[in-house]
Amino acid sequence: MVENRQNQIKKIVSSTLTIILVILMGLFLYKNKEIFSSLKNINLSDILMIALLQPITVGIVALTNKLVIDHIFKKISFSDSFLLQYANNFLNKIIAEGGSVYRGGYLKAQYSFPLSKYISSIGGVYIIGLMTNSIMGVLLLLTIYLTESIFNAYVLIVFLTIITGTLFLVIIEPRFNNGNWFFRKINQVLVGWNNIKSNKKLLFNIFSLSALGAFISAVSTFIAYRGLNTDIKFVNSILYSSISTIANFVNLTPGGLGVNEAVLVYSSEVIGISSDIVLLGALLLRVVTLATSFIFGGVSYLILNYRLLNAQKV
Repeated sequence: MVENRQNQIKKIVSSTLTIILVILMGLFLYKNKEIFSSLKNINLSDILMIALLQPITVGIVALTNKLVIDHIFKKISFSDSFLLQYANNFLNKIIAEGGSVYRGGYLKAQYSFPLSKYISSIGGVYIIGLMTNSIMGVLLLLTIYLTESIFNAYVLIVFLTIITGTLFLVIIEPRFNNGNWFFRKINQVLVGWNNIKSNKKLLFNIFSLSALGAFISAVSTFIAYRGLNTDIKFVNSILYSSISTIANFVNLTPGGLGVNEAVLVYSSEVIGISSDIVLLGALLLRVVTLATSFIFGGVSYLILNYRLLNAQKV
């Protein structure tokens, strides 16, 4: 009963926040209508390149998830991991965190993967992903400051705070009193996380794949803004990708709608693009990824459900 009430409150907050952010973006775009003229510079080849790069990004995340699950429980097929990641992206566009819930349910039904281990696998990927993008962010901020004398102290503070927090979880092994059900569940998750971080090779692989994913996303960003006739440097594209990735971890709205764009607009100065063009480019990237996520993610969702039905009949 309490859990259902909490879910209802969460949905109301998510829906309200989504509406507010969409209205604010709409007003901003209305006041800067002239920026839409930049869209005429976009070529079909640019859009196709961005669309073709998305499966690579999804594949990198899928491989990361597979490596973690293989280590803490048992091996799963890359096919399932890839389709699950696409289905995850598809469902997250509809319901905030809907993809994570579906992935957990599928892995439990198909592989008997315990919920505590599933949460620890997600936590492990998130922690290393946040650390990787934050370290890259700090290095890129320093590079931009030394080459262009542009600096944003608040963005730097956020990066450093994340690095400190994630390093704390990597170095320290916290434990809570098992007498409480809630803390007992947290301890189960922490056991899984400690299992992950004890494997240095696995940590290195996750770190490397996270960096590679950021690089591929940066290529998409570079193509999009160059297509908008914006003189963006590739180093700024990587910073954009790191900031966007971190913002997407804050999954308060479906697909991070509004939250991601707001963070990028705030960081526009250090990215080296005007706030209106940053928003336009972010929305362009969202539309392309939304289209591919609905097409391939929807198909993946149907395939996975078909596999579940067949497994139940056996």
